[in-house]
Amino acid sequence: MRHLLSTKVLADGEIRQLEGAGWCIDHYDAISIEFLKTSVPPDDHLLIFTSKNAVAAFFQSFSKREVTACRSLCVGKGAAGMLAEKGVTVLEVFHSASELAGSLGEKYAADSLVYYCGNRRLDLIPETLDTLGLSWQEATVYKTILNPIKWDRDYEAVVFFSPSAVQSYTALNLMGPATGYCIGKTTSAALRKYTHRILCPETPDRTSLMDLLARPENELK
Repeated sequence: MRHLLSTKVLADGEIRQLEGAGWCIDHYDAISIEFLKTSVPPDDHLLIFTSKNAVAAFFQSFSKREVTACRSLCVGKGAAGMLAEKGVTVLEVFHSASELAGSLGEKYAADSLVYYCGNRRLDLIPETLDTLGLSWQEATVYKTILNPIKWDRDYEAVVFFSPSAVQSYTALNLMGPATGYCIGKTTSAALRKYTHRILCPETPDRTSLMDLLARPENELK
């Protein structure tokens, strides 16, 4: 039996899928999220979101009436769906923050932008905006709280959904022989400091990550 640790609590259906693929599962929340109110209004700015947490927190600060005329760029289909459901126009959906950053100078240099993010956001988007000399503001709409736990077993796989989860897990644990399964490129880049045994799904979403974990071991080699 192969042993897997997920750094996010899994749904019942996900557990059944992975157990059916031969995994023995431990799971916990390596991080928790606290929403913060922001006074930076969307107005007629172009909005940037690089996580579902940022989108959910944004909607805690502003009513649907205040956001229905907004335009946005975001990372991930999940975030895009949340935005569209509230009437926010999604101009483009990217697979990663680096892809989003690469589009800013070419397509959106004339826009005034607001980056809604967490307190542990990476520097990529702000540095890109500054380098391009764009007009922008940053609004911190949620706080990520690490929940480090020491695990006293070796795992064949450790599953990560964010760079913050990587930071939380590695605060008290070594990767050892485990393969790190990461939801996307930004998370895998954070994990690369600790191991080079990393696998990511082609599509950076939770369903694709579960499908990757459920594949027979011989198909991953």
